Amino acid sequence: MREPSQPTRNERFVAWLWALLLLGCALLLASQIRNAAPFDTRITALLPETRQTPLIEQAEHRLTQAFEDRFVILLRGENPAHLVDDLRQRLEASGSVATFDDATERPDRDLAAYRYRLLTEPMARADDSAWTQRALSRLFSPGSDVDLLRDPFGLLDAWLSRVLDGPVRPVDGLAAVAAEGGHWFLISGQLGASPYDMSLQRSLVEALAGFREAYPEAELLRGGLVFHAAFGANQAKREISTIGLGSLLGILLLLWGVFRRGSTLFSLLLPVASGLLFALPLTWALYGTLNLLTLAFGASLIGIAVDYALHLQCARLLSPVRPLKALWPGLGMGLVSSLAAYLIQLATPLPGLHQMATFAALGLLGAWLTVRLWLPHWVPHPHPATAKLAERLDRLRLPLRAPLRWSVLAILGVAAFATVALHLTADNDLRQLNPSPPQLILEQQRVQALLQQPSGNHYLIVTADREDTLLERLEALDIPLATLSEQGHLAGYRHLAQVVPSPATQQANLTRVRQAYANALPLLIERAGLPGQLQESAMANLDSVPVLTSEEWLKMPMGHADNRLWLGEDSMADGDESAALVVLGDADDIARQALARLADAAHVHYEDRVAALSSHLAELRNTIALWLAAAMAGLALVFGWRYRGRAWRVLLPPLGAVVATLALLGALGVGLTLFHLLGLLLVLGIGLDAGIFSTEHPDSSAAWLAISLSCGSSLLAFGLLAFSATPALHFLGVTCLVGLAATWALVPFARARTRRDASTHAIHDAR
Repeated sequence: MREPSQPTRNERFVAWLWALLLLGCALLLASQIRNAAPFDTRITALLPETRQTPLIEQAEHRLTQAFEDRFVILLRGENPAHLVDDLRQRLEASGSVATFDDATERPDRDLAAYRYRLLTEPMARADDSAWTQRALSRLFSPGSDVDLLRDPFGLLDAWLSRVLDGPVRPVDGLAAVAAEGGHWFLISGQLGASPYDMSLQRSLVEALAGFREAYPEAELLRGGLVFHAAFGANQAKREISTIGLGSLLGILLLLWGVFRRGSTLFSLLLPVASGLLFALPLTWALYGTLNLLTLAFGASLIGIAVDYALHLQCARLLSPVRPLKALWPGLGMGLVSSLAAYLIQLATPLPGLHQMATFAALGLLGAWLTVRLWLPHWVPHPHPATAKLAERLDRLRLPLRAPLRWSVLAILGVAAFATVALHLTADNDLRQLNPSPPQLILEQQRVQALLQQPSGNHYLIVTADREDTLLERLEALDIPLATLSEQGHLAGYRHLAQVVPSPATQQANLTRVRQAYANALPLLIERAGLPGQLQESAMANLDSVPVLTSEEWLKMPMGHADNRLWLGEDSMADGDESAALVVLGDADDIARQALARLADAAHVHYEDRVAALSSHLAELRNTIALWLAAAMAGLALVFGWRYRGRAWRVLLPPLGAVVATLALLGALGVGLTLFHLLGLLLVLGIGLDAGIFSTEHPDSSAAWLAISLSCGSSLLAFGLLAFSATPALHFLGVTCLVGLAATWALVPFARARTRRDASTHAIHDAR
């Protein structure tokens, strides 16, 4: 190859400028690491940014916030008091817990002033004689502590028994849940920091691991976002090391087997290192944080970043008489097409994909600039084995006449199109966003079942112009919701009016209590032989009874958990309205239909979070499918303008690979997900590189060797993502594995010479 002996002054200036820019990136990265710039471990970063009404957004925020910073542990084993005490001490010492819940605490003092307005339904329906009999039974029960002056009928005890009517009961002074003939003991509380804080995750996991090691016979169930986040973070870190290291080692072995020169290998990996150095700190700075999924995805970037160097060095080693300027158009087109395939992901409302796309695009740009500015001045020394391998590989060229092979390709193409049309289905399952193992998911579900906690995947929003009207509307929902729950269609529900009756109900309760004090209390005094003046003193307590409001209840320690149910005053289009949530448990089809009918009322909105997210994923999948189709159409026009009658050669590898991948998914019954489509965008970008160089240099064994190495290295990089335990990355990896293999298999057809364009090839190559 005719190389300039010395770079020009302008070339040296730009090359040094690029070196200084990379040095600045290195200093920025060192500063970020030193200042402990935050890592983001959320798998939810892949969730769509949905545009909802302000009220729904507020409801989602309340539900998410109430779940995020809490944890629940259920424990059982011999000597439970010791186990609970030891685990609490370990968690407290780890610094991961801010406060523990005291589930055995009763809010008697907080509610004492409101007791005459808080009446259970059975007592409200009972007659005066039943009230008297209840008071006598309490008075003469052994060990009872009856306050004859303030609460002779035990109104507060009855109310608290109903409010606290749940699975959690005090057992030997510990909060416990009865199950399977025994008890699970409860430890719950609030985390000391965000559940995505890696140091908190580490300390919490280490505390639990130490406890398990000390008490291997004890059983333990975990519930809370922090445990899922910790697993996702550890898994992402494992995959960064295993997939990234595996792809790097595989590519090193592949490249060493072909070039067998340390200097050549270094020149191929230099663009990869430059691309990563360029992408990492800039992406980190742009987004303020770096998701570990981005690093896991970016670790596979080495498979495509090496492509540009491969084409340059293969051409210099195997075609030394070809001028370098003949390579730049193909390398430029390859960069543009790959950048388009990545940056198109910025059109999706997925923040995590925005970061991945930015990281990949910057990495490719950095690798390309290194190839363009530095490698022309790096003269490699070829190894004889390289030329021999290229010669053997070049024998895969199709002969001038190969009707059988073209016929087989045509038949396979028709079959692929038919399979896509008849069998390809879509999959919007949210599990593609959940990296948690089945064991942890089962633990979470079991904890929710034992504690009878509504999952929050379904909820109602109830609005009104005043708080008292809002509470009345919540009370009106009790009958249909209780019916669904009793029939087994709805796994429980929770709303604020269950603990804070409406003012009208509280006034009715107070009226009933005054009636009972007037009629039943004298009979109690007579039968129990109590002082007659007791009635007058007791009646005096009913003169001025405060109304329990939502604000007062939510301030009480026991009411803190219900803050998620109160949306307060929200500015809406038709004025300021009060709003509250009704959190629902798991609902079957019958319950969902009934809930949708309840939402026919203007003041009730039903939200199915799972269905809504599935719908968003479907919309995103359809949007990206349209982008993919638009990209294909646009590229067909561009390549048709540049290559005229040879444009089909450019498009055959990428488009054929896309169709082949979709056909295989359809044939195997695998539903097409959003992440399969994102993988197809990558296949399209890499396949276009192969098609462009096949068309630019159809007779070049160097181009065919570079294309083969490019497909092989990309297979090692992206294809290894198929072994990721994160469903999203797994789907992307499987797509790339199939698509890139199909791309390589189709390149010989794109390189095949036909009688029709033989002269066109000769004219183009002469240029």
